[in-house]
Amino acid sequence: MDGEETDCWLGHDGSRFVLNTPTGAVACQLDPTGLPGGYKLRAKGVVRELRLAVGPEATFVHMDGRTYEVGRVDPAERLAGSDGGASDDRLVAPMPGVVVSVAVKPGDAVEEGQPLLVIESMKLETTLTAPRDGVVAEMPFAEGDSFGLKDILAQLAPEEE
Repeated sequence: MDGEETDCWLGHDGSRFVLNTPTGAVACQLDPTGLPGGYKLRAKGVVRELRLAVGPEATFVHMDGRTYEVGRVDPAERLAGSDGGASDDRLVAPMPGVVVSVAVKPGDAVEEGQPLLVIESMKLETTLTAPRDGVVAEMPFAEGDSFGLKDILAQLAPEEE
């Protein structure tokens, strides 16, 4: 709100939506109103009307006289920092989840594209691969461990120049 960014994600368990925020999960229901982009949002006993406009990079939610921009992240993509360099050595969690399996350990040499670990988020398994040839410096999570949004799941040793 008010220009502040908040990390959250929306999941669906087959019967309802769940909005996951830093303060907890909220079950919600979204029903079309018949107007273009119009919906009724039901959450915690409160009903609000909203309009959605979907753009190529974000979805815009118009509600209660305000507009909110909701960016999208593909959970299969690694979230690398924008500074390049060392950030390309990290695999960052695109959303909270659980480690399904780990294929390497610190000290192992890896090739670009080689599977490092498999994670599960929102009932979707994703294989995370090495972003470049290198040596694994850190694998902080083991099979069965839970992780949070933007936790570092794997780290390669810096490239020698």
